[in-house]
Amino acid sequence: MSKQFVFHHHTGYGEPHYDLMLHHGEALATWQLTIPLSQIPDDQEIIVRKIQDHRLIYLTYQGAISGGRGEIKRLERGDFEPLIIEASYWYFILNGQQLKTHYELSKINSENETWSLRKFQR
Repeated sequence: MSKQFVFHHHTGYGEPHYDLMLHHGEALATWQLTIPLSQIPDDQEIIVRKIQDHRLIYLTYQGAISGGRGEIKRLERGDFEPLIIEASYWYFILNGQQLKTHYELSKINSENETWSLRKFQR
């Protein structure tokens, strides 16, 4: 069953970064990336960090974030097809406006929520 995803560029709060948000349950499971999804080489992995889940409003919101936490700009959105979702492993397809790609998230370290993100050429 398809759900929604969004990909933001977050600036003005810490180092500029990107947030991948996948609709899961009543929230958006969120991972922080240092590069855009489009720059991940095919069949290669990058290191990402799982951060707190976000509210569903971020599927459509972009702009200033309250509390002086910077600003977000939506770079991509669309459907997210979860194929395997487990506590430490996710395999899914993003069907966005520009992206139509398979991805895999694998937990590396529980203490600091480090994960690997791999993009597959399909």
